[in-house]
Amino acid sequence: MLAAAPTPRAAALLDRTALVALLSAAGRKRSVQNEAERLRMIFHRPAMLLEPRVEAAEGLRISHLLAALDHAVRRADELERDLERHYAAHRFHPLVKGVPGIGTVLGAYLLAEIGDRPVERFGSGRSLAAYAGVAPVTWASGQTVRVAFRRASSRNLRSTLHTTAFSLVAHSPGAHAYYTMRRSAGDAHATALRKLGRKVVLCLYHCMATGLPYDDGAAFGYDPAADDAPSLPRRLPLDEKQIMLARETLAAPGTTVTATARTFGVSTQTIYRHVLGRYRTR
Repeated sequence: MLAAAPTPRAAALLDRTALVALLSAAGRKRSVQNEAERLRMIFHRPAMLLEPRVEAAEGLRISHLLAALDHAVRRADELERDLERHYAAHRFHPLVKGVPGIGTVLGAYLLAEIGDRPVERFGSGRSLAAYAGVAPVTWASGQTVRVAFRRASSRNLRSTLHTTAFSLVAHSPGAHAYYTMRRSAGDAHATALRKLGRKVVLCLYHCMATGLPYDDGAAFGYDPAADDAPSLPRRLPLDEKQIMLARETLAAPGTTVTATARTFGVSTQTIYRHVLGRYRTR
């Protein structure tokens, strides 16, 4: 839209047909006519107009900013393709790829920080965990003993492991059970993820040192075939009590779906689908 009309006067010249074409070219498929009419009404407001020379200068600046943004987006796409190509050629790619929740970018970040020869470089999984900042530090002075967070570590690897642990909770039954156990024991969210990250990095080091593939049961100590094996719970955005309360709220005169969604902290699509039992119509 900005490329077609970088100034308010240029935007005011766009009719509904042109706006519909621009929205469709941008990938919008739903409520195109309504959105085109809404934009046409906004673009025709006199308050948007500036002094002509100032407006022309701002339009030129916006055009250059858009060109720089397009170039940055293309470069990011090219870098992601190059990253994927080099990541697939890495000798540890099959091992890291087998860990649930680790995609191309996250896996490449892990391998870039751990390196090609982790055994020669670190010597043990505990050393790698200390380098990653997920091994605790014990401070003792007299009768005082305190276990603290390790700050002398690789910030990049520590941040990558935090994201890895967060993703693993949603994709690994063992990681989800371990995270839930640590939270029930009183650990904060970041602390539980850091402890989970330590288990992940130790498991990765073992896999890289031995060549064995990742096994979720071996990593978290459970038998996947057992009846009490952990599983990923199917999470609903609203429970039964919240759904009933939302229906009572919508039954009140003057209550809108948007206001109800804001009250429960969910999207309007969630209200349409789970409360009203239908897809949102536009």
